[in-house]
Amino acid sequence: MLQPVSDMSTEVEIQKLLTSAHLAEWLRQDLFQLKWWLLLALTVVAVVIWWKLLDKRRLPEVLLYALLTMTVMMGVDEYGEELVLWDYPIDLVPIFPVITAANLLILPLAYSLVYQKFTPGKSFLPVSVLVAALISFVFEPALAWSGYYQLLTWKYYYAFPLYIAIALSVRWTVGKIFGVAAKAQKQPGQGGGT
Repeated sequence: MLQPVSDMSTEVEIQKLLTSAHLAEWLRQDLFQLKWWLLLALTVVAVVIWWKLLDKRRLPEVLLYALLTMTVMMGVDEYGEELVLWDYPIDLVPIFPVITAANLLILPLAYSLVYQKFTPGKSFLPVSVLVAALISFVFEPALAWSGYYQLLTWKYYYAFPLYIAIALSVRWTVGKIFGVAAKAQKQPGQGGGT
């Protein structure tokens, strides 16, 4: 499928072959199959529910939280797949980033709603722990059972503290970003424009 490139390193050639094989397998086994349609439906339903529950007045802040969480999760996911810890047997799209993998979408959307509702209070931590438990011990096993997620050398309980750490660190980061912006708005003459 991919065109040959001369003077290519062995690693690049292997990656090219793997990408071609992955794309061919996706076209042959995944695309438009029942599980593919169900994954598409889950993705659309998750986004629609998130949009309906979203406080549009806080859109920039909550969206930043969701996007930062998604970015971190994509990095974690790339490391996990590269280290052969887990796999996603069904993909909506065969090429990275696989933001349509169910847990890469559900986790950021769920945590952004937790962030939206529990940011000011101390209840963010216990609710984040509860969400991490639900995702780690209910949602991911259900995905594995249904064939959308495959644990290779990873365990569900490894993800539990990782999800909590991601939720807390992204919350801290978003708080810092918006804190700096609020402080800058209060100071006269600090604009970057003309």
